[in-house]
Amino acid sequence: MRENDITDIAKVIAVGPDIIEVEVSSTEEYQSRDVQLEIGSYVQISDDNDSCLVAIIQGFRVKDSLTRQDDDEPSSVKFVLSLQPVGRIENECFKRGGKQITIPPRRVEIASKSLLADIYAAVEPEKRFYFGRLMQNESIPVHLDGDSFFGKHIGVVGSTGSGKSSTVAAILQEGIRPSTDQSSKGKLNNSHVIIFDLHGEYRSAFPDGRALGVDNIKLPYWLMNSEELEEMFIESNEQNSHNQVSQFRNAVIENKKKYAGTNGSKVSYDSPIYFSLEEVINYLTHLNTEVVSKIPGDGNQPKFKDDSTLVDDRSKYYFEAPREFVEQSTSNATKASNGPFNGEFNRFLMRLDGRRNDERLDFLLAPRNGDNREYKTEDLDELLSQFMGYGDPKSNVTILDLSGIPFEVLSVVVSLITRLIFTFNFHFKKQRIRGSQELPYLLVYEEAHNYIPQSEGAKYGTVKRAIERIAKEGRKYGISLMIVSQRPSEISETVFSQCNNFVAMRLTNPADQRYVKRLLPDNLGAITDALPSLERQEAIIIGDAVVVPSIIKVSDIENLPDSHDINFRTEWKQDWLAVEIPDVIRDWQG
Repeated sequence: MRENDITDIAKVIAVGPDIIEVEVSSTEEYQSRDVQLEIGSYVQISDDNDSCLVAIIQGFRVKDSLTRQDDDEPSSVKFVLSLQPVGRIENECFKRGGKQITIPPRRVEIASKSLLADIYAAVEPEKRFYFGRLMQNESIPVHLDGDSFFGKHIGVVGSTGSGKSSTVAAILQEGIRPSTDQSSKGKLNNSHVIIFDLHGEYRSAFPDGRALGVDNIKLPYWLMNSEELEEMFIESNEQNSHNQVSQFRNAVIENKKKYAGTNGSKVSYDSPIYFSLEEVINYLTHLNTEVVSKIPGDGNQPKFKDDSTLVDDRSKYYFEAPREFVEQSTSNATKASNGPFNGEFNRFLMRLDGRRNDERLDFLLAPRNGDNREYKTEDLDELLSQFMGYGDPKSNVTILDLSGIPFEVLSVVVSLITRLIFTFNFHFKKQRIRGSQELPYLLVYEEAHNYIPQSEGAKYGTVKRAIERIAKEGRKYGISLMIVSQRPSEISETVFSQCNNFVAMRLTNPADQRYVKRLLPDNLGAITDALPSLERQEAIIIGDAVVVPSIIKVSDIENLPDSHDINFRTEWKQDWLAVEIPDVIRDWQG
């Protein structure tokens, strides 16, 4: 008898498409064996035709209660295991799914360590990577197909305290690890990761990465497209917002043409070409105070008061510093009347000025380079390089620390960078020669429920559309997503439904549990029912990249994210901390 063969005390009593029941005839005999079965353990079931199924234990039930055969001896208690098939073994190789075994099966065995090792090694060696080991046997690494894992969108979910941030760091650190040859020569490999770090946790996890925050990131407003500009500056619920949109759009296009020079004919509202926000405000100020002259010969055109200049071309005069128009007249013959937008933009101009004068938004509205010069169109390569990993020094990982960015512009910032990466890769692919090297990017969205929520709303419209577009089209252009959240039920289903791989950690909220189970590509109750009871650093891996859905223990890493919780009771027992409140206030105000 084989070491793990329990055929003499276990027999298959029912076989269905999705469940197999195995009866263990003697609890006492089972307990005397040096074997161990638990929920999630693997069992191998064979027949006489050399067909072999691998199944996972989903649950068990006691079949017989204690009854007496005579007055002295109780009968043995039997129990029934419910197994869920997960794959088959053909030619000594494990494959997902597959044909049924003939009835009745002949042999029941507990999957051996060597079988489990073979199962999880069934990934092409050059694509293989792992960041955790099998919970049932921590000596067995759970290998994943790296191309399928990173090349298809990833969902990482887990409640606070489940070890989600350290798991994300473990995945990325292993994923970008250079080869031995690259390490010895100090070369960077071609991995590109951008982390949208909402709480400033990941700088410590990637000490060699490039960290950008509100103090050093440069994202001039003229990089924004129409939706981002309008979300930034226009209140959509105002009665005259349609006039604001139309004239702001016109002013921006005309100002871009002014600075584009000979290429002005190719300029659109969305072109990444410099325009002067100050000049656009001047333009709108002129429209807001415009008076149309009715003096014969003036042609019903606005007329400046100081030198009687007739405005025959608004784009020629209105970008200059505001000037007064001729006064409105009461004379019927020479009556001057207000222009069509006179007084329409009072609140709009106040909002534009308020935004422009908000020093917290200088990285958007007044960024300067090292020479204290305003960034212009010719600086676009430098602006893109900062968060794409290029420039000096180059880096595989860029951490965008969003913790210091004002919340009211957070969605615009995330939308802008997401869209720029997508657009760059779109044009890169158009220029790339078929068969040449690719430029793959992984965009990691931490606490994604904060800016791609399930609910509809104008506030998150631009960022949702940007990320949803990548979710649906990004893989064609070498862009993949990692969506990280503690509240998966609050995230746009359009985004989550495109994920092909999930790393699910402990979830305590029933709504989140139901939502994740519904999204998971495999219906494995034995695995997914463990969601609320997983320990810290335990995770369920399900998807195209893993040979068989599994519960793993995530590997420990040296460089951890700065995401540890404060131990309240321990801290409360310490001596009173004398805080220098003025120092904190100076940092707050500065």
